[in-house]
Amino acid sequence: MTRVPPIQVRRFLGIAEPPEVAKTIAGYVGELIHDGATIQIGVGEPSMYLARAGAFDGKHDLGLHTEMSAPGIAKLVERGVITGRRKTLHEGKAVAVAWSGGDEEDFEIVTNNPAFEVYDPDYVLDLNTISRNDNLHSINNAISTDLIGQINSESVFGPRMINGTGGQPETHIGAILSRGGRAITLLPSTALEGAVSRVVATHDAGSIVTIPRYFADTVVTEYGVARLWGKNHRQRAQELVAVGHPDFRADLRQAAERL
Repeated sequence: MTRVPPIQVRRFLGIAEPPEVAKTIAGYVGELIHDGATIQIGVGEPSMYLARAGAFDGKHDLGLHTEMSAPGIAKLVERGVITGRRKTLHEGKAVAVAWSGGDEEDFEIVTNNPAFEVYDPDYVLDLNTISRNDNLHSINNAISTDLIGQINSESVFGPRMINGTGGQPETHIGAILSRGGRAITLLPSTALEGAVSRVVATHDAGSIVTIPRYFADTVVTEYGVARLWGKNHRQRAQELVAVGHPDFRADLRQAAERL
């Protein structure tokens, strides 16, 4: 029987110490989230570290409308960071499809607590429901993005599928339709211990595009924030090269010129 190292289990559950890359990304996310915003947080890295990495520290009256939870989210409700007071839908309530994804302390806070509510996914993830939340900020993860903003959150090495869409397309598009909303996509700048850039000139053949370029909004890596909404392909390439890893920027610039 193959033994899985404890650190891998802790990382999978989101209860390991947030890596430095996630802490840096959390800092940028904190600059994008304003008081009174309603947030949605996707499952996976690095978004699952945001609460524990301090992305929402010092914020006031945040709301929550999400599919799944993440470690530390319930604690933000207990601390009064997430109050839902300014929500335009389900005021004063933290809303989710399921509260799985937290740690034991989170579960203790959620259990029999009327501040937390559960609804069916066909309601929570309905575009009409999502967009009725003013100032909704969706925060989801990606595997890679190309220079025109096509976001892949499902496959590696071309068509090798390792993930499903979950509620990412709905929450991303719903945030764009929300008044004052923003769709934020997170990805570390590299994979395979720095050997591969996650910001690519063009996706490999067969790669799955989860979010098409015309819905791409804001992309965050540990090197900054790329603002793509309303920009042409040349401007998007400039934004994305700037947040790519320095080791790959020269090649990305050359590729952008060829494109």
